[in-house]
Amino acid sequence: MPLEFRYRFRCDDTDCTGHHDVARRDWEAGESYRKYLRQYGQQGVVEKLRERWFSRVFTPDHVVHCFVGNLAKRPKTFMQLGLFYPRRSIVEHYQEELFSL
Repeated sequence: MPLEFRYRFRCDDTDCTGHHDVARRDWEAGESYRKYLRQYGQQGVVEKLRERWFSRVFTPDHVVHCFVGNLAKRPKTFMQLGLFYPRRSIVEHYQEELFSL
């Protein structure tokens, strides 16, 4: 696939000293690319991907959870394997921070 999906973010953890850069390696991202390439061609695929992932998924009305994993050869390098993003209105309990419960 000619595009690489990555998320760059800074976490709220006070012990964290920098930014995170995580590659996304999941079926849903790849299939979105293939579908939009067929439907909108090379010129429209990037715009539709941005709309899908940034305008519809990463929004205040969704609670986004990332599934991450690593490889045995690189145990400190993580990649994002999938997303779970239910609407905030249907989630009874959600965790804003990793260790807030």
